[in-house]
Amino acid sequence: MGTGTALFLIAVGAILWFAVTKGSLLGLNLHVVGVILLLIGVVGLLLPMMTGRSGNSRQLSRWLRPRGRDHPRLDEIKRAAAADDAKIQEDDKYFSPIPGEDDL
Repeated sequence: MGTGTALFLIAVGAILWFAVTKGSLLGLNLHVVGVILLLIGVVGLLLPMMTGRSGNSRQLSRWLRPRGRDHPRLDEIKRAAAADDAKIQEDDKYFSPIPGEDDL
């Protein structure tokens, strides 16, 4: 359970427990439902902290600890980028500013 889900359950549980004045609806005690949702939300919020895991650890691990695999065409991409840089450097000599002219 994510942090957002746990906080949502805590909020809904607190509303049902504290804010609802009518205690039951069609035989269902809303105060008891509120307490149950509140407890489930608290457990869902505390359990990942107690176990040392977060809900997004698998999703973040591939960004934080890459597996060392590069793009298969990485060398080709680097060579193409170097060639583009060289071409830009070569073209810049034709478009250099006129000496003494202020740049705005």
